[in-house]
Amino acid sequence: MNGSRTVRRVSALAVSVVAVGGLALSTAGPAAAVDQDDGILEAGEFGLYYNSGRGGCVFDLLAGDNDFANNDFKDRPTYVNCPGEGQTVNDNTASYWNRDTTTWYVYTDSYHEGTRGDLPAGYIGDATSTFKNEISSGYWYL
Repeated sequence: MNGSRTVRRVSALAVSVVAVGGLALSTAGPAAAVDQDDGILEAGEFGLYYNSGRGGCVFDLLAGDNDFANNDFKDRPTYVNCPGEGQTVNDNTASYWNRDTTTWYVYTDSYHEGTRGDLPAGYIGDATSTFKNEISSGYWYL
């Protein structure tokens, strides 16, 4: 009888542990995914801003883009109706923030042509006169 009682207690404990673990998993939210071109510059992305000083709307990239002519600046959730909303990213970038862990290259022409600028991981700044409102493509470096 004593062995049977121990088995029941161990079984009840095991069921409780499984139930608590299942509850914890069911209440955990989904893993946060980084979405390119959603107007939110997240860790791991490269952001191009419509205005200097990271002002106005942002275009956020996870991977390179051959031609910014088909991309528009998006509203930032914290800055509704931001300057530049809906404007093409091509030849309209005044500043950037590299939140990626690798260097990004920007070019004054599509398909990595023209003058190249190197922006190391963590870089925040305004575009120089060579690049301000002249950037047409961008890529990250492996």
